[in-house]
Amino acid sequence: MRTVSLLFLLAVPFSCSEDFLDQELPNEVSADDLYVDENGFEIGLNGLYALARTERSGITSNNNPTGSSNNLMSSMMMAGTDIIYANRPWNAERFLNDWGALVLGGDAAIYFREVWEWLYETINAANTIITRGEEFVAGIPSDDADQLARFNRIMAEARTIRAWAYRHLTFLYGDVPMPLEESTGGNFRVDWEREPVATVRAQIKEDFEFGVAHLPVDHINDGKIVRAVAQHYLAELLIIEGNFEEAINTALAAINGPKQLVTARYGVNSSGPGTPFSDMFLDGNSNPSEGNTEALWVFQNGFEVEGGQGHNIMRRWFMSEYSSTNGGAPGLQVTVERGGRGQTRLSATKFMLDLYGSRDASNNLIVNDDRGGEFAWRISFTIQEGDPSSAGAVGSPIFLNFSPIDPIGDRFRPYTRKWDWSHLVNPIESRSFNDQVYLRLADTYLLLAEAYFKNGDAGNAASYINDLRNRANAPTVSPGDITLDFILDERARELFSEEHRRYTLLRNDKWMERTNLFNFNVTGALTDRDKLYPIPQSFIDANIDNRIQNNPGY
Repeated sequence: MRTVSLLFLLAVPFSCSEDFLDQELPNEVSADDLYVDENGFEIGLNGLYALARTERSGITSNNNPTGSSNNLMSSMMMAGTDIIYANRPWNAERFLNDWGALVLGGDAAIYFREVWEWLYETINAANTIITRGEEFVAGIPSDDADQLARFNRIMAEARTIRAWAYRHLTFLYGDVPMPLEESTGGNFRVDWEREPVATVRAQIKEDFEFGVAHLPVDHINDGKIVRAVAQHYLAELLIIEGNFEEAINTALAAINGPKQLVTARYGVNSSGPGTPFSDMFLDGNSNPSEGNTEALWVFQNGFEVEGGQGHNIMRRWFMSEYSSTNGGAPGLQVTVERGGRGQTRLSATKFMLDLYGSRDASNNLIVNDDRGGEFAWRISFTIQEGDPSSAGAVGSPIFLNFSPIDPIGDRFRPYTRKWDWSHLVNPIESRSFNDQVYLRLADTYLLLAEAYFKNGDAGNAASYINDLRNRANAPTVSPGDITLDFILDERARELFSEEHRRYTLLRNDKWMERTNLFNFNVTGALTDRDKLYPIPQSFIDANIDNRIQNNPGY
């Protein structure tokens, strides 16, 4: 298993938030020199957050060793589901359509290895802070309550992110090794055991509970996590355990805290066309300090700022490649207004597009739902001067392709506008540098509705779902409308491309059923084997003193 050096942590981008970037960082520093005071631990936390943000950036591959813009890390967490398919005949994500032998080698194996190593790098960074933090706390005078509270908050951030990383690992790989101490030369191991999922989740629960006890209730920095983050993930874990009453109480504690759903227009475009829902995803509106009362965790990115250049490739992966003349695309100019350059690597299934209701000849929704409207999804472009004449007359609309069922290679598919961002000078830039909401209170509302439903209370489930539907101007529902499948549909309408859809379906034992039913490219390809990804062969080979068995079927 790869370990991470502190120098690496300090070299990666931290944040565009001023508090994160206002640090004097030496070029080289040892852990022994860094973790000697509170400021050193805060710098270490910044590196930990930078590692977490990697989820939305690129990984390495055979033809892109830097991982700067290709192969979205989170593809294997979201795609290959009922609502997202891989829309390229040659791209690395095609295993999420075809499964079978494609999962066993090539670019798929690169995904599994890189995600595995990234998560263990994140865990080791957290373990370093936790291990050294426990030693530091032991030396704090018992009457210094303020310093003890500050260090407990630091430890709570590290433990919550560690639990978050193990959450990923259990959903992706099942039983996994569970190091809980800083990796050093003195404790290097090649005899790891795979701990049962139940054992790992017991530790996850303990870490989230520590986060609930010691994280701040509100943001002290836009890029930091708050108590509701730990409460949210703890509520999810309690649902998995079948402890619905405690899950309800935990989710309610988050919802009744200082965070609130965004229900009115705000921010940078508050007087222009838009909706409260779409406002949350505009550049300049993502952060709590910018008026986003719903944001629980915001990934901080920045271009040419002191401290690094954090980036993501969400827009590039989900957007239409409208500038191409292949795959039905009209070869339009790449502009800032159009959102910059896209690739259509991941697309919404036809089932997903139809979840918002039927559409008229102009692709406008007949039954309204702001989450599926023109401000939330790209429905059309307006022809401009300089566009090819074959695209149509200047000023006329050109509509994206709603009708086909999950076509491979269609580069003019409708796409979510949650990740719209364009470099003002260089709109063909592959990467995005905007701050992005990672976790919202709306997700907690939907977890609460699920817990209520599973606890036999469809009335309260409908009530909390209607809070979201009212915000979206969608028709309300009654308790009799609530089923598990309805809740999963509602999660898709609200959280498309935000939630880890694979995890949601797996924990509800719905992944194979719904993916086979609603993802045209996957139908019939899935087996029980595919509920878990293979343990990377590189780890199995390196663990020479204990032969690790791979997951069944690999």
